[in-house]
Amino acid sequence: MSKKEPSAPASPTESGTAPPHDGWRDSIESIIFAFLLALLFKTFEAEMFVIPTGSMAPTLYGRHKEATCSECGHHIVVGASSELDHDDGTFDSRVTESICPNCRAINPQIFDGPPFNGDRICVAKYPYEFWEPSRWDVFVFKFPLKPQTNYIKRLVGLPGETIRLRNGNVYLWDGEKEQILRKAPDKQRAIQIPVHDNAYVSEKLLAAGWPERWAAVVRTEDVAGIDGWKETDASVWKFNGQTRSFAVDSSNTEWAWVRYRHFAPGVQDWRDVEEDRKSIPQPRLVGDFCSYNAFDVGPLDGKRSRSLQIDEGPFWVPDLTVSCQLKIESVSQNPEVMLELTEGVLRYRCRIDVSTGSAILEEVNVQMSEQDVRQLVTVETSLRGPGTYDLEFANVDDRLCLWINGRLVEFGESANLTVPGATSNPFPTDGDLTPVGVAAHGVQATLSELRISRDIYYRGVDAEDSAFLVEDFVGDLSLCLSEPSAWSDTYMEKAGQYDYTEIVIPEDRFLALGDNSPASYDGRLWTGTETVPREFLVGKAFCVYWPHGVPFLNGGNGYSCWPFYHKTRRGEVTDYPTHTFPFYPQFWRMKRIR
Repeated sequence: MSKKEPSAPASPTESGTAPPHDGWRDSIESIIFAFLLALLFKTFEAEMFVIPTGSMAPTLYGRHKEATCSECGHHIVVGASSELDHDDGTFDSRVTESICPNCRAINPQIFDGPPFNGDRICVAKYPYEFWEPSRWDVFVFKFPLKPQTNYIKRLVGLPGETIRLRNGNVYLWDGEKEQILRKAPDKQRAIQIPVHDNAYVSEKLLAAGWPERWAAVVRTEDVAGIDGWKETDASVWKFNGQTRSFAVDSSNTEWAWVRYRHFAPGVQDWRDVEEDRKSIPQPRLVGDFCSYNAFDVGPLDGKRSRSLQIDEGPFWVPDLTVSCQLKIESVSQNPEVMLELTEGVLRYRCRIDVSTGSAILEEVNVQMSEQDVRQLVTVETSLRGPGTYDLEFANVDDRLCLWINGRLVEFGESANLTVPGATSNPFPTDGDLTPVGVAAHGVQATLSELRISRDIYYRGVDAEDSAFLVEDFVGDLSLCLSEPSAWSDTYMEKAGQYDYTEIVIPEDRFLALGDNSPASYDGRLWTGTETVPREFLVGKAFCVYWPHGVPFLNGGNGYSCWPFYHKTRRGEVTDYPTHTFPFYPQFWRMKRIR
């Protein structure tokens, strides 16, 4: 045992009468110091998790596969957790086909690609020890029906609330009226689900007679038009198929329009294209299609099914965001640009005076009169004069948002929309087959990087609904996507039973829902309990610190070796590795979780 060294005597200048010992002060300082140490420890207290399934896709990936679409070149990500047996984790089936999220082409080459483990995330455990959980947090908790298992979902309902899921939205019900629950704009923007990216196009689809989804259009009485809009070559907007952009000169004094038409082919449409059968392109309503779920699973030999059945997104989603780049070369007299989003009989517009930067939000009810324009608010923006501008305009959660060059334009409360309440539902019209438009006059400009995305649609199913009856309802809606009036009739008949649910949350409990609503096993479907007790909270999901490594060499597939092979009940599958080497980090998906 070592000896303690004696203390050095005090120097002459330090000697003298010592100050009295302040016990209370020392105690308080010790307590504060201990608290700060504990807080410092808690601040860095975190736990790492691997996401097993795709219930939070596309925000977070579970075990999945990736490919590049053979038709349009768009990136494909589909779930692959269903390849493994739920009980023992053995490999018993294989993803054989996937659907492109952009052109909807069938991609059998996904079979040969390697599977990847789910996102590795960091979960901060301290926030819920000091502060109340917040609505829309992504959080980890112990599954109430099986506490030894951790789940990850989005926190949607708070203690003591009554939550309603209706028309894809989340409402707070106080016993007398509904209030829509809105996500913060930055969170809303981060979790949008892609619908279409105009930079990617299938030449085979065009050759088969399918039109471009974006086109210069004019008003027409022709029955061949879509809601009175008809594609034209006579427009001042000129399309360049090589650059995937539209150009307009400044000579026009009237509004010139470019519009999106939702020509999204289905599985049978692509079968017809592949086999050179004539198909008739029909625009559809934008539905809650989630490409992460758009795959087929078959036997290990990869035999393709001729009856590929996927959820093509039967529920109409009016909550859309359009993004684009507008490069203004010059302006003439009264230069203006306009972005328009359609929701049923309503048209929501953002009209910007390019000479002053003034932006006006407008609402038009075409059922009443297209000339009856209601101005909601006017603000000043940075879109003024020639320049390059990245624009995003959204109608999500009954609120209009505009971003210019990544910065949110503050419209205030005037951008919050008033819509029918619990006893009424908005229904689609033919205008929702061409739900987005961009117009301009008095500017020479180029319009490019056109993209459409949508909000999460929370399906209102619950544990008491018959799976067979829900499937029938979903199938009936899918057949009506090209006919808004028929879709409305079908929806109105059964939506109250199969797309509406009300959940009463007890005190000290929370409602958890997955972002991948069509495929999420969450509070809507749990038998015996719909909510998560406070004591089961683990922490707030903070960041994706390791998505998965990207293999390279060997044609981009890397190399595999024992013991990194999938195991079946009959042995190993040597042509389907669990890991490949070498790889590099996927830096672009390392992100804060919103």
